[in-house]
Amino acid sequence: MNDLYNRLEFDKICERVASRAAFSLGKKRVLESEPSFSRLNTQRELTRLRSAMDLLIKFGPLSFGGIRDITPHLIRASKGGVLSIEEIVFTGRFMQGSQRLKKQFQSLEESFEPLEDLFESIVINQHLLNHIDHCFSETSEVLDRASDTLRDVRKEIAQKKQSLEAKTQEFLSKNKDILAEPVVTLHQGRRTFLIRNSDKNKFDGTVYGYSASGQSVYFEPQSIARLHADLMGAYAKEKEEIDRICKETSHAIGQDADQLIADLNTCGMIDELFAKADWGRIHDGCVARLSDDTLNIIKARHPLIDDKEVVANTYTLKPPYRTVIISGPNTGGKSVSLKTMGLSVLMTLCGFPILAQEAEVMFVDQIFVDIGDQQSIEKSLSSFSAHLETMKIVCEKATPRSLVLLDELGSQTDPLEGESLSMAILDYFRHVGCFVIATTHFSKLKQYGTKHDDILIASVAFDMDTLSPTYRYREHVMGESNALSIAKRLGLNETIVNQAWEYKKESTQEADQLLELLETRIKMYDDMSVELQAQKDAFEHEKVTLEKTVEQTLERVQKEKRQWLDEKNAAFDQQLEALKQQIETLNKTNSKPQERKAVLETIEKAKPKIVVEPVGVGDRVKIATTGQVGILEKIEKTTAYVAVGSLTLQVDVNKLDRLAGPVKKKKAKQKSHSVSRITPQKTELNIIGKRVAEAMPEVEQFVDSCILNRVNTFRIVHGHGSGTLRKAVHEYLRRNKNIASFELAAVNEGGTGATKVVLKQ
Repeated sequence: MNDLYNRLEFDKICERVASRAAFSLGKKRVLESEPSFSRLNTQRELTRLRSAMDLLIKFGPLSFGGIRDITPHLIRASKGGVLSIEEIVFTGRFMQGSQRLKKQFQSLEESFEPLEDLFESIVINQHLLNHIDHCFSETSEVLDRASDTLRDVRKEIAQKKQSLEAKTQEFLSKNKDILAEPVVTLHQGRRTFLIRNSDKNKFDGTVYGYSASGQSVYFEPQSIARLHADLMGAYAKEKEEIDRICKETSHAIGQDADQLIADLNTCGMIDELFAKADWGRIHDGCVARLSDDTLNIIKARHPLIDDKEVVANTYTLKPPYRTVIISGPNTGGKSVSLKTMGLSVLMTLCGFPILAQEAEVMFVDQIFVDIGDQQSIEKSLSSFSAHLETMKIVCEKATPRSLVLLDELGSQTDPLEGESLSMAILDYFRHVGCFVIATTHFSKLKQYGTKHDDILIASVAFDMDTLSPTYRYREHVMGESNALSIAKRLGLNETIVNQAWEYKKESTQEADQLLELLETRIKMYDDMSVELQAQKDAFEHEKVTLEKTVEQTLERVQKEKRQWLDEKNAAFDQQLEALKQQIETLNKTNSKPQERKAVLETIEKAKPKIVVEPVGVGDRVKIATTGQVGILEKIEKTTAYVAVGSLTLQVDVNKLDRLAGPVKKKKAKQKSHSVSRITPQKTELNIIGKRVAEAMPEVEQFVDSCILNRVNTFRIVHGHGSGTLRKAVHEYLRRNKNIASFELAAVNEGGTGATKVVLKQ
């Protein structure tokens, strides 16, 4: 990677991103990332990256299991070489892994069009894959079924081994009296028996050695030697057949090598893409939009600073500005701001997400960097000379579309000449029209910036009370170097510091004094802004508290109203029952119509005159009998259809309490169930072996069914596996307001392979 990019520490960022890759080829591609200065290619990669981050957020990571870099094996096979069993198995695993990766993408419940061409370009030779699976095991063995010859040879081997073993046992049992020890010893790969030296001529055979005492010899009988030779011959046939199978398979792989190499490169591209996307996801990054002439990064963070310590700043460079001059104290964050802006452009052109809330980045044709001490003993260059060497190259190659990053412009030489040279350099770049981001301590350079409409003056803040930097970036404000304040904070001799202040006062012009006054006023306004923001936050918190109180009060009033209604209805029911009995009595006694009419009028007057707040379609309502909250979808006569989770429940409309006004209707069609119907309910759901997309609808339906049937405790068996399914189940349970608690099951109930769930009462 170009040394200029290393000066931005882009190589360190690549190392961190590469750690998110699944296999070596993906890591290599990340580490070798370079900017693309083709707008079409850059836009395509950023679109893919944005889609990949969206996929990861919604469905989690894809599996790259079995995928590894097998390039050397494929190249050798393409040239007619014979692969080993292990190399053939690795090829088969890669084919299975890439096929599985493609199927995972195709099975997603949502379309990610920018990624489709990548996954569709993976083409697997199913015939070759089936052949490898048929002939070779996962443990790198050639299976008996690979060929009839191999199966027959192995049966022959088994028989000969059995004969050899039987002959060995026979010799041991028949010759116990001449054996020094009743054991078989492998000597030089042969089966030998330790017999007395004096008895070695009693049998035909071969002596392979003597015992330490010389009284016994290691002897192989001729009968066993013949059987051993037959066995070795069978093993030779087996090896010959295995070599033939490997050669045949290697030839098939060689013929398909070009497609396999293309698939491998595609998997490397996908791995690289998802490594970048995953890094951006875990760091709350974003994918920048390309622009012609605008840099706008909202709440940007330097990617190499710890998330707990980094200060987020918003950086802008938009027309009419094409140059930024950043001033401020040492250790105040000038270089960090410069590098953050430069890295945002570089990372975008390399297809990386950037750490910001939102970003728009101008497309450039080259990035030039002059950062750090470039002194070279080998080339006899001083620091200043080295900077001039770099500047010479930049001035020769920069175009109106280039980005130039200059840290401590004009430093490391006489201040007066350094200021003059710096202004002349900026004049040249402004004439060329390129984008420039520069840091400086020079007062004249700051003043130079205020005289030109195309230069944006910016600074990093410094807290004069604590004498420490705040690392906050401010636009349209010049910063002081505060060298003397910092020297005092670091404990430099007080006499020296005081004398330095006197010299500064003598040389400070009226403009500088006004500048210091302006800085003081700006700090005062900044402090007021911080205080106002704190008050705003307090008001927001109070607003949330009040809204919660109102909601709780509304729920309490609704509950009291329902209790009051129930009491009135109960009293009415009692009175109605008594009046019904009067009507029955009047019917039996043939009473006059006037008496019946009087009773009916009494019934009408006894009805409770209650005004209930009406509910309408789209309202958020609460079912009084079960306490469940949902959305009212429709009303048919006295029956209301309420969407609760993934279920639609049928409820008496009088059993509903209105909680809030209309909300947006769900597009998905829901199945209808009656709350009055209680069905037999299982207390365990097994989703082992299913994908997240298949399992989660079953989990939701099972939980809703348990709620409906009032099953308070149940188990979800998700298995151990990679943990992806368990994580998805736990995230759903955490979001479900009807869940009181959940935990991994006990060891005897499935351990980490199952989750025990308790519903709210």
